[in-house]
Amino acid sequence: MTLSNPKTYYSRFLEGHQGKLHFAAHSHHFWPDVSREAQLEYWDDCAKLSDEKWEKIFTDVIPKAQAHLAQMLHLKHPEQIAFAPNTHELSARLLSLFLGKKSLNILTTSSEFHSWRRQFLRLSELNSVSITQVSTDDILAKKATFLSELKAHLSQGFDLLFLSQVFFDSGIALTDSEMLEILEATPKETLIVFDGYHAYGAIPTNLSKLEGRVFYLGGGYKYAQAGEGVGFMVIPKGHWRPAYTGWFAEFGELSKSSQGQVGYSQDALAFMGATQDPSGLYRFNRVWDHLLSQHWDIPTIHNYVKNLQLHFLKTLPSEFLGRFQLKPLFDSSLDWHGHFLSFEASTIDLAEDCLQSLKQAHITIDRRGPRLRFGFGLYQDLKDVEELCLSLKNLARQNK
Repeated sequence: MTLSNPKTYYSRFLEGHQGKLHFAAHSHHFWPDVSREAQLEYWDDCAKLSDEKWEKIFTDVIPKAQAHLAQMLHLKHPEQIAFAPNTHELSARLLSLFLGKKSLNILTTSSEFHSWRRQFLRLSELNSVSITQVSTDDILAKKATFLSELKAHLSQGFDLLFLSQVFFDSGIALTDSEMLEILEATPKETLIVFDGYHAYGAIPTNLSKLEGRVFYLGGGYKYAQAGEGVGFMVIPKGHWRPAYTGWFAEFGELSKSSQGQVGYSQDALAFMGATQDPSGLYRFNRVWDHLLSQHWDIPTIHNYVKNLQLHFLKTLPSEFLGRFQLKPLFDSSLDWHGHFLSFEASTIDLAEDCLQSLKQAHITIDRRGPRLRFGFGLYQDLKDVEELCLSLKNLARQNK
């Protein structure tokens, strides 16, 4: 089977960034051209159907998006996937399950994404909420130690475990077997949340052995290539009644209560909110219809990107690393890693100097504290990687 050149799928975004090298797929992945057609389809549906568009969205658009996700994550129950404009809304709805409790004990790590980190730091200001963070310092060299420490904490009992599948500041990734190992060490009364935002659409993920026990978050802004408005959460079956709720949660069969309680659907719709812009779901469906029709499934995408990363490391000029005192935060074999590569500078000022120098050279990456992230995606090829490395070499010489 001969695969088509994936760069041809992104002509509009590439035209919009002409003269630039965009290596920030982990931050904002380019959208395939077909996503524009999907956006227009949504507009046309609104014009034809107005209020009646919701019937199509709930009977066609949402089930199709659920089916795509279930297939790619190896899930048997696509109806257990809920959508929201972003994953923060879903995690907030999840947290609302605990409203009314006298105390809330959360176990997480020191490398969770900004939105969640800000949320749990704010919660920790409440006397009733206790947050325990397991350090991810030097996790590259001491991953086994990290996992052991995490499991030791779990044995103490927590209400909620929130853990990234791919850590946003390093790209270090948990394998399916490691996530299962964590699950098996977690008491049944603890809710488990895996944040898969930097994993979904990038690294092959099989949740079949975790299904029914874990909540799994992801979205369209990064490797799902659908842009904003496509947060999703895989939800174990159960009679869930999040306190933070909206009218979408009344679609489908409602839970019955003799006490006149607020009713909820018996599937993932229980975690849905209220009126939102569903155009992202149109884009998501069209993007993955197209990619899969061209045989670009997630394992194939992962292998393609890994080859780009390995070529980058092979071609990367050492003088660039020396100029900005950058230390790689990954195993050069990239046996199991996210789709971005992080380098840590000795100081934040030096990292910012490097970032601005790259920006002036029309190279787009990003920075998280002293760490610089280079991201890779389908809209790049080996020629782009070589051009990047040549630019980095020239940049290092200019800044001596």
